[in-house]
Amino acid sequence: MSDGSSREGRSSYSDRLRLAAFILPALLLSALIALEYFVIDRLFPPGIAHLITLVIGLAGILAFSVAIFRELALVQDRERQSATELRRSAEALEQRRQQLSALNAAGLALTSELDRDEVLQRVVDQARNVANAKYAALGVFDDDGVVATFTTSGISSAERARIGPLPHGLGLLGVLQTEKQPLRLRDIAEHPASVGFPQNHPPMRSFVGTPIVLRGETLGNLYLTEKQGAAEFTADDEEALLTLAAQAAIAIENARLYAQEARVATLEERNRIRMDLHDGVMQSLYGVGLLLEDVAERLDKEPEHSKRQLWRSIDRLNAAIADLRGYVIGLRPLEAANQPLEESLAMLAEQARSNALLDVKVDIGDGAAAQLDRPRSEAAYYIAADALGNIARHARARHASLRFVEDSGTVVLEVTDDGVGFDYEAATSGHGLGNMRERAFAVGGTLLVESRPGRGARVRLELPATIKEPR
Repeated sequence: MSDGSSREGRSSYSDRLRLAAFILPALLLSALIALEYFVIDRLFPPGIAHLITLVIGLAGILAFSVAIFRELALVQDRERQSATELRRSAEALEQRRQQLSALNAAGLALTSELDRDEVLQRVVDQARNVANAKYAALGVFDDDGVVATFTTSGISSAERARIGPLPHGLGLLGVLQTEKQPLRLRDIAEHPASVGFPQNHPPMRSFVGTPIVLRGETLGNLYLTEKQGAAEFTADDEEALLTLAAQAAIAIENARLYAQEARVATLEERNRIRMDLHDGVMQSLYGVGLLLEDVAERLDKEPEHSKRQLWRSIDRLNAAIADLRGYVIGLRPLEAANQPLEESLAMLAEQARSNALLDVKVDIGDGAAAQLDRPRSEAAYYIAADALGNIARHARARHASLRFVEDSGTVVLEVTDDGVGFDYEAATSGHGLGNMRERAFAVGGTLLVESRPGRGARVRLELPATIKEPR
């Protein structure tokens, strides 16, 4: 019965009860008076007639009271039942609201993460929150369908170590992988495909799991065990887990593509440097070699000419050394990217000072690096390296600055110089700008470049701060 019909029924019943409470006593009194006047007074003496009337009246009042109290008790029972149903409905609605809120938070958290291991850990952590489970696990398969990684939540590292090697994808994991359908059980042991648990594994009964599928390919299995506060998982839990699995599939694929893109970008950068060295420095050294050969042949007969050629060779060698110093800045980031970001940025500035003879001013704000996850930290580092590398190779600048701060939820990296500048509109495909823009876009950042011939340049990267949730 709906709430509206229930209220209407209760209102109608209360009206009838109130009407009976007024009418029935009046009818009883009228009937008693009529009985005494027309019957009792004529059959019995006055004293006995009054006594009989009193007894009949008391009996009627007693019967009326019993009936009224019985109806009131029924009304109270119905009210208690209705209150219990409303409370249960309110609790179910609140649980569903919390579940949807957790799903929304999970979606936001997953889309903000690009590191694959972090994505997997966030998936299992959020899955536990969504369905109020004690344990969660996510097994990811390799190309042969074998469990390659197994990420857990709710189990400590020591417990994981005692359990032993990774599961083999048999039992319920194999059922999910093969059938590609969600599975919900009150007791794991009751399923015919259950193969039990290894030694030192915590006891588990209730279960809900689903494969993580993307474009028909099963990426892994996500499952929960031990529903908290209930004997088994509900259909709402299963539906929420399906939604989370769909979000997880996209997040895992995004992380995979980001890692692949990073590898490709690294290879492209190395290839670009190789080509630049071949076309620039190596050609310069080849030219120096020809000049020195000319000096060797003409030294005895034309000493003045040989002297001039020798000084030209020295100038070209110095220029080639300066170019090599500039390219070192582009090579060293590959070695320093795993260090804390504050140290890595300071190291880039120091490399620019020593290799390009630049006066670099550094301003690194406290706590700015802590606001970024690993993918955003790497993007900030490589963009700073590209910007300083451009200054060293092209700007002919004397002064530069590197600023890295947090400002109202946004982390800002800014690199400026006082060099010759360039026409930005005509140079958007050069100076490493394409790589910088792609890196910024991949992690949700914004890249702004300002430059004019003769006025230096400014590269500004804005990144949203990452909210890191405790595990």
